[in-house]
Amino acid sequence: MLKKILVTLDGSEFSERALPYAVELAQKFSAELEMIWVLQPAIIMSDFGATAYENLFYLEEKEATTYLRARQHELQEKGLTVHYKLLQGTVADVIINQAIADNVDLIVMSTHGRSGFSRWIYGSVATKVLQHSPCPVFLVRVQQGEKAKAKAADTEKSMAA
Repeated sequence: MLKKILVTLDGSEFSERALPYAVELAQKFSAELEMIWVLQPAIIMSDFGATAYENLFYLEEKEATTYLRARQHELQEKGLTVHYKLLQGTVADVIINQAIADNVDLIVMSTHGRSGFSRWIYGSVATKVLQHSPCPVFLVRVQQGEKAKAKAADTEKSMAA
């Protein structure tokens, strides 16, 4: 029996693909839905000063909060019990720790389909969560053709902001 489902979001089309699955499961099991967005500290090797970094972080935090509130409102209108949390840290660690702290029954997340150098730099969050999760993990896989399309949409969205 599922009582609490955690779904990970980061504003990308990739992560949003997991939301319909989490919503359907929450509806079927009358489960509570917890959305989390992890703000990962950036490693900046540039001439940016502390103020510029703080401004970037503030903008990301504001965007994340706006996004999560909008999703929460939409889902509550469908009759779901929905909470959201904006957290900081290493993404996989935060997801695992939050699942433990909130006694989550299921984690729903999408893969981002990284490979090569990008995977080496960032690692696979999904792999780390699968290996260390205290509960089952439902992964929504992003297909090869979808990667380029979603990446282009995310780039277009960020340029418009």
